[in-house]
Amino acid sequence: MGDAETGTGTWDRGVGTRRLRAPWGRRSREAGWEPPDDWWTPAVDAVCEAFATGTDLAGPCARLGEARARSGVGIGQSLDDLAAFTALAGWRSPPIELVRAMAEGWADAGRGRETCQDPLTGLATQEYLRTRLGELYRGADGGPVPASGHRLAVVSLDPGLDPWRRAARLIVLGYELSRFFTRGESVCLIGRGRIGVVAAEADDLDPRLDELRRGIGWEHGAGVWSVALPPTHREALALVEGLGRPG
Repeated sequence: MGDAETGTGTWDRGVGTRRLRAPWGRRSREAGWEPPDDWWTPAVDAVCEAFATGTDLAGPCARLGEARARSGVGIGQSLDDLAAFTALAGWRSPPIELVRAMAEGWADAGRGRETCQDPLTGLATQEYLRTRLGELYRGADGGPVPASGHRLAVVSLDPGLDPWRRAARLIVLGYELSRFFTRGESVCLIGRGRIGVVAAEADDLDPRLDELRRGIGWEHGAGVWSVALPPTHREALALVEGLGRPG
C-alpha cells in the first residue's frame, strides 16, 4: 500500500498504542467530536496497534468504519476522526487507501453487500444507471417511452480538488443525497466526482433542485444542474459516458 503501509510521518512507532490513542482522541474532541465521552472503541486500539507495529492499516480502518456506523456516527464525522489520526501520524492528508477502507467498512455495517452498490459511497453504480435507463427506454405498445417523463439531475464536484478532499466530499454527498431523494429516484455514481439522479418530471422538481443547489450543493462546493433524457437510449448512454469522464 506504499505510504499507507509504511507511513511518512514523524511519529515514533515505538510509543505504543496508549500514547497514540490519547492525543488522537484529544484532537478529535477538539475538532468537535460528539458526544465527547463516546469516542473510544476497541477498533481505535486496533488502528493504533497496527500503526505502532508497522502493519497494514487498511483492515483496522475498515473495522473502525464499521464500529462508527454501528454506533450511529455519520460518515462525515468518521472521516474527520480518521483525518485527526493521520495528521497525528504525520501525513499531510489521509491516504486514499485508508479513506476507502474506512468508507467501505462504514457502508458495509449498514447494508448488505449488494453488487449494484459502489463500496466507497454506497450509491448505485454506473452499471445500475445503464440498466435503469434501459428500462426507461422500453416503449409501451409503440407509445411514448417512459424516459420522456424523466430528467437526469447531476451533482458535480470541483475537478480541481485533491483526491482526498474529492473522495471525502463524494462519500458525504452520497449519504446526504440518498436522504434528500426519497421518492423512488435512482441516485447513482457517474464518476469519481459526479453523481446522477434519474427523477420523474414533477411540478416541484425545479424547486427541489434549487433547494439542493442552495443547501447541500453549496455546502460541498458542488454544481447542480439537470437535463431532459435524450430521445434515444443510445444517446442517453453516450450522455452518461461523457459525464463520467474525468474533468
